[in-house]
Amino acid sequence: MKAQIYDVFCSDFAKGNPCAVVELLKWPDEAELLSITQELAQPVTSFVVESDSGFDIRWFSLEGEINLCGHGSLGAGAALISKYGLASVTLVSQYGQVVISKKNGRYKITLPGWRAQQTPIDKIDFKISARDVFSTRDLILVLESEDAVANFVPDFDQMNKIEDIHAVIVTAQSSSDSYVLRYFAPKIGIDEDLATGSAQCSLAPYWFNKLGVTKLSARQISTSGGYFEIEQAADASIVVSAQVKLRL
Repeated sequence: MKAQIYDVFCSDFAKGNPCAVVELLKWPDEAELLSITQELAQPVTSFVVESDSGFDIRWFSLEGEINLCGHGSLGAGAALISKYGLASVTLVSQYGQVVISKKNGRYKITLPGWRAQQTPIDKIDFKISARDVFSTRDLILVLESEDAVANFVPDFDQMNKIEDIHAVIVTAQSSSDSYVLRYFAPKIGIDEDLATGSAQCSLAPYWFNKLGVTKLSARQISTSGGYFEIEQAADASIVVSAQVKLRL
């Protein structure tokens, strides 16, 4: 077994989010996958096994298995495209499938655009001023400014009390065609993520509608920083384009 480490969603000013990629011949039990993940000590480890439909994939954080990991998918896709000389690769999981392709040195992933449900602000006890609050798989707080996002202080105890929510995202408009975000998922062992592809499933449809555009860029304000380019697709899905760099 050999692991490779990739930095995903990086740019000239963003270091991105690291993930480990491990290709296996067959699936071991969940306890062994978690043990390997903890030994590699990356935020996420992507495990892949070749199948008739492409490659089966599972993603693990340091605390357990997670679903729809954007940066883990792009890291795995980059590894497989490089190893097998492919133009694209299909990754199949119990949550659906994603296709990773490479063009002009960048990797693209098509993800679902999640429909927002309005959430009453008075039910959210974060003691901040939000312009808008809505939920998808995640709870999203739309703040007044980029500075408000950068200065947001997370209350992890409160976040852990919110039922049926995967993560909490704070976001704000940055320009006429861009936004910023931060992403908190303490329930799955990630207090603050470095760069989160799946967050764009919640955010991009909102900002497409709000800003009246079909192409966006986004920056994740984390300790390492993340950068995303997002396009609106005809079937309500989104296409996220990113840089992926092999570290080890």
